[in-house]
Amino acid sequence: MPTAPDPSSARPRWGARTARAGVLLLLGGIVAAAYVLLAQAFVTMLSRPENPFVAVAVLAAVTAVLGAVPPFLASVRTLEVLAVRTFLDVDVPVPSGTPTPATRWRAACWYGLHLLLGGAVVGGLVILIPVALQLGLGAAGLDVLGDDSPLPWPSMPAPALVAIAAAMVLAVPLVTVVSAAVLRQAAPALLGPDQAERIAELEAGGRRLAERSRLAQELHDSVGHALTVTTLQAAAAARSLDRDPDAARRALTAIEETGRSALADLDHVLGLLRADPSTPVPDTRRTPGTLDDVPALVAQVRAGGTDVAFDGLPGGQAALPRAVSHEAYRVVQEAVTNAVRHAPGAAVAVRATCDGGTLVVEVANALVGGTDGARSRSRTAGGRGVTGIRARVEALGGRLGVGPEPDPAGGARWAVRATFRLPEAP
Repeated sequence: MPTAPDPSSARPRWGARTARAGVLLLLGGIVAAAYVLLAQAFVTMLSRPENPFVAVAVLAAVTAVLGAVPPFLASVRTLEVLAVRTFLDVDVPVPSGTPTPATRWRAACWYGLHLLLGGAVVGGLVILIPVALQLGLGAAGLDVLGDDSPLPWPSMPAPALVAIAAAMVLAVPLVTVVSAAVLRQAAPALLGPDQAERIAELEAGGRRLAERSRLAQELHDSVGHALTVTTLQAAAAARSLDRDPDAARRALTAIEETGRSALADLDHVLGLLRADPSTPVPDTRRTPGTLDDVPALVAQVRAGGTDVAFDGLPGGQAALPRAVSHEAYRVVQEAVTNAVRHAPGAAVAVRATCDGGTLVVEVANALVGGTDGARSRSRTAGGRGVTGIRARVEALGGRLGVGPEPDPAGGARWAVRATFRLPEAP
């Protein structure tokens, strides 16, 4: 049976928690004492007729303005939030960005509450503790109370003096505990983000998450394609090692270059994904692929022994938006990689056409082993690659079709077809 926790084990933690809160209150009390001393000094200066009233009043007004500025500063609010997290164990988000006027006023209210309660604690230490000590000494028979005291201490019996002294001593930690509880309750409301800040933080978090998701998809596309090509090149090298050593050496060189590039991409993207989640992820694709890079991709796959035909856009794709061209390249890369992986030995046809403000990118290969239902269903469901390119195509307002279809040359084929709508020319 589980045993009940020892109540004594919680006492040190409670005591340490109260002590930390007391430190925060003492800091507030010290700042409050500075304000009080300044106010007393100006009152004294204004009460003396030899001091020029106008000059002292102007100096007092300037000092009052300067003293009222700190509660509204964003840096002071940040310091207060960090102090609350450290000394009160309240999980208030650390602010970022420029606070709104309403947020500044809430922070100023917290500043005033902190100083007020801190002043009460410091006042208790400065006033109650010395008085309690004096009463204790008086109860012990020492003549420290004075017969001219306006309070009735000298005429009170010793037990009453001890009781009053004990009450004063106990009042200080009680005020500290109550003040700390008030600050803990008020901290989220006065120092926490308002509705506009919460919305902005959620939007920023959504953007960071989307950017990291994009980086993960880029990593999948790049490394997945590299592994597929490396496997093809290794198989080609093994087949030609004895009869064509030069071809084997070329395949091994291609494996080395592909692996080095994939490792660089992997290290780069993982470094970004492991970064502080609160920091934005820049768009750091070093060399984003476009439709102009498809011939190099086709040549790389051909070197591994796959028959790939490419029918590209006449005159290139310079007029296409770069985002569309990049996503079209990723569609071709993922579709060719899947064709090589799922239909080894089948010829692959890559085609890009642009007509009537629409770009169509198509990758097709003959179905190996017929149109087996289980195989078709598994490929139609798609893995992360198909899901990823579908989301990216649809994000640009396009459509993605994946599945078996009749082959114009006879039989059946597997086709991946992405359709992008292009913006009208100005």
